[in-house]
Amino acid sequence: MTNKRNIFNASFYTTEDFRSDWEAWLQETFFPFVSEQVPGSSREIFEVESDVNQEMLVFSVQIRCSTSAELKALQQESVPVFSEFRARFGETVTNFNSVLIKID
Repeated sequence: MTNKRNIFNASFYTTEDFRSDWEAWLQETFFPFVSEQVPGSSREIFEVESDVNQEMLVFSVQIRCSTSAELKALQQESVPVFSEFRARFGETVTNFNSVLIKID
């Protein structure tokens, strides 16, 4: 278990009414930002299924980082991106970020 990979995880909560606006923000703002900070990084989007979600849609957007420096850059440099996100969406789409460490 010595091979660790850092993953920047951005979780989002929304409703079907705002899903397309959120998806547009991902394509127009977030993914270009990620590509600029961590060129060549891979990303995956997951929908989280849970009985407690009720009417909410929950998504996990994961950016795989090759180095801890890439992860740190995403964490530090994304602050203005997510500030703009909160200003744009308010409470209609909410977010929190975390770090996942994949251990093989």
